Amino acid sequence: KAKKRNEVAKFLNPDTYVEIKEPEYCVTAHIILGAYNTIAKSRRYEGGVPLTLSSMEIQSYLSLNELPIDLDIFMECIYMLDNDFIDKSQEAIKRQVKKPSK
Repeated sequence: KAKKRNEVAKFLNPDTYVEIKEPEYCVTAHIILGAYNTIAKSRRYEGGVPLTLSSMEIQSYLSLNELPIDLDIFMECIYMLDNDFIDKSQEAIKRQVKKPSK
């Protein structure tokens, strides 16, 4: 995919083209992202608005899985990913509210 994107970017902007290299695979990042994906499946919603993940949801995951990193780093990563999701969800909701209905 990165090769195709590079070709398109080079074609569209030959003067400002900068090659984008694929990131190296990281086992720890893969585990953290997989953990977040699993934990987020238990997310609760109120009125269609997503709520932040609770420590109970994370604890439930931790009771079944071992971590490749320290707990405090794992928790920080999960909360950062969740905060990013919540921020993007709130922006999407605001855009929908601002759209006039036809």
